[in-house]
Amino acid sequence: MKDSYWLPERLYWTGYLALHLRDQQRIPFWPAEKLERIRNSRARKIIRFASRNVPYYRRLFRSKGLRYQDFQNVEDLYRLLPVLDPIQVRKNPDQFRPDRKMLDTVSLASSGTTGVPRRVHHDAVSVLGNAANGERFHFIYSAMQKKGRSFREAHIIPPLGAASQDVREFTLRKTMIPRRSRIERRYFSMLDDMEMVIRELNEYKPDVIRAYGSLLSMLVEAVLRSGIKLTLPGVFIYSADAMSPVLKRVIMEDWGVPVFSEYNSVETLQLGFECEEHRGYHLNDDCYPVRIVDENDRELPDGSRGRVIISNLVNRANVLLNYELGDHGVILPGQCGCGRTQKMLSLSISRVAERFALEDGTEIHPIIFAEAVFHEKDLWQHQVVHSSGNEFEVLLVANPDTDKAAMEERLTAEFVRWFQDRIRFKFRFVDKVEMNGAVKPRAVIFRNPGGNHNQLPWPSPDNRAIVLVIFCLPSLVAK
Repeated sequence: MKDSYWLPERLYWTGYLALHLRDQQRIPFWPAEKLERIRNSRARKIIRFASRNVPYYRRLFRSKGLRYQDFQNVEDLYRLLPVLDPIQVRKNPDQFRPDRKMLDTVSLASSGTTGVPRRVHHDAVSVLGNAANGERFHFIYSAMQKKGRSFREAHIIPPLGAASQDVREFTLRKTMIPRRSRIERRYFSMLDDMEMVIRELNEYKPDVIRAYGSLLSMLVEAVLRSGIKLTLPGVFIYSADAMSPVLKRVIMEDWGVPVFSEYNSVETLQLGFECEEHRGYHLNDDCYPVRIVDENDRELPDGSRGRVIISNLVNRANVLLNYELGDHGVILPGQCGCGRTQKMLSLSISRVAERFALEDGTEIHPIIFAEAVFHEKDLWQHQVVHSSGNEFEVLLVANPDTDKAAMEERLTAEFVRWFQDRIRFKFRFVDKVEMNGAVKPRAVIFRNPGGNHNQLPWPSPDNRAIVLVIFCLPSLVAK
């Protein structure tokens, strides 16, 4: 990414963003036929670009005798292109990036919570389009608070940062957004003591608190455990993984604060959002069409549960079409009561990220394991298995050409740095990670998770119990 941008370039992209911000609040209510025309036009453009500039698609088109003229709509994309597996993209990342066109890009990393850490490049059209699309969801909670854009957001994030930070930095460097038009944001580390985070939030007094679902659960639990009063925001927003249904009800019923969820990933920055009806995710399928397929990649009708397949029609820096996101869900039949015409998705999310209690009483969040292996480019997949006590076995699926001894040495140093000898671990290289009956790979498998979560001294009148939380979702939400 450039250190600075030429003034005319910044003026151009400022105008681009301003143009695309127009009508965003109304687009979800447009007739389905109008959204379909936009979606098909974008599909034709991205296919034409990919067939000329992206190695994987050039080779695929030659081998199948395809021309970009063969693709007139999204259905042709589904029919003619194979389903992409995340590990396939992880093994050959350069094959999905343009080699004949220079683009100014930002590189975003996933959390790697399914054991397949992913890094996706986005160009300015994708990033600024994401900023514009965000108004579709922002409009909902800003209208509830009657604050327009002049409010504060608090983000609780992993120690290496979040994709949202990189997206925001790129947007501010690429454009000339007036300071008065920016949402004020402050970032808080998930590794800090939660009681300290509560006190810092009380000083900051945010209007919105954003976090992973599991981190939001940790925050609420810390409030209930400690008895420290939290200055309540106008809304809580979670993403990336689910949150405890019990703690969600605490926020909404006991505290009287609305809770919304977003559905995004590093591959598709603004995939879907909850509306006031809380029925499911409204899909921004004019940019990121979604389909549901069975185990044989056959498309399923609305109302049937299967694997979530997405296509990013706006990002030229990493062209991912017919890409398996790693989730399971169902397209809901019918239209939402809010009046939005977008398709709606319900995800198979019933569990959220657990924490493991060590012998000394401290806890580990699963995301720390993903952070420890983050920089290994030749590590295609990993899975951490709790053996007993403080002992863990780390299964590694690596590039066969890599120096495994050197990789193990680097990872040992990283684990020591992150865990400070609080755990004992050993590495084992394997050909693949087993599913073990799960619908998707899990990056961390705990045999004795979570500590004593069902006997908390909550100062709640009904003394309700926390559900056991188990890590499930794959994608770091990027907004």
